[in-house]
Amino acid sequence: MNVRKRKISKELRVQVLVRDKYRCKMCGRSKDEVSLHVDHIIPVAKGGTDEIDNLAALCSDCNIGKSDYLFTDYSNISLIPEDIEKFFKFYHDERIGRFEQYHWYCFFRQPGGSLSSQGEFHHSWKITDTEFALSSNRSAFEERRKQEEMVKFKEIIRKELAKQRKRMIVTEEGLELI
Repeated sequence: MNVRKRKISKELRVQVLVRDKYRCKMCGRSKDEVSLHVDHIIPVAKGGTDEIDNLAALCSDCNIGKSDYLFTDYSNISLIPEDIEKFFKFYHDERIGRFEQYHWYCFFRQPGGSLSSQGEFHHSWKITDTEFALSSNRSAFEERRKQEEMVKFKEIIRKELAKQRKRMIVTEEGLELI
């Protein structure tokens, strides 16, 4: 049986995009970063409907990449918790030569593991003396880079989880990979 894709009305598309805060429900990127599609969570070919609860905003990368996922509801789509940054740990190394090194860490519990079975994501960057010298406000420059690197770190985590076909959820113990 050949099921043709139904066109979703503009009004319904807008409702879904507003509800999903103009962000991809899988990777979290915004409409300012990628173009967004409105996709059926349960495909029409498998009995899915055009009801708003069966629709979600997805970027084209995630829409194409989710082909072998079968979701039962849209709350299962997100690869990382919306507020994952509250679990990030920031470290600043002591000065080394002509640069300073910074780190973001995100610790999580491994699937099926005990509380001592921890994993981590790590992202580091350097700021050189030259970069500091070109800035009129060292602490503002440092804070801006810290925030930019946090955005990069979240993207690194999303991509790695998508590659592993895993998700991260919040439990009583903290973050857990499933």
